[in-house]
Amino acid sequence: MPATLTPLRVLLGALCIFFSYFFGRSLGARLEGRTSIGLFMHWLFRVFVTAFGVTWGGLDRLAVATLCLAALSAGLGFYAQQRPAPRDDPQSRIFPES
Repeated sequence: MPATLTPLRVLLGALCIFFSYFFGRSLGARLEGRTSIGLFMHWLFRVFVTAFGVTWGGLDRLAVATLCLAALSAGLGFYAQQRPAPRDDPQSRIFPES
């Protein structure tokens, strides 16, 4: 792989990791039935295209590291989607304990 394409591959890798997080969140929401298949496929397509762009020249250290971090990011997104959101208690904001 020419060294001139390395910055572009790093940028695509960062986008792949970013998109993987939201892919994991949409996967969790899809399994719960809270989102459409279109939104799920939208994030899957983005992850696939950026991962394909990173691995275009072959599987070197940059590509393998990017794919591993993307898998971890998708897992983190799935985990974040499965956790219950903290409840907002307006009474504690209005009447703080002093």
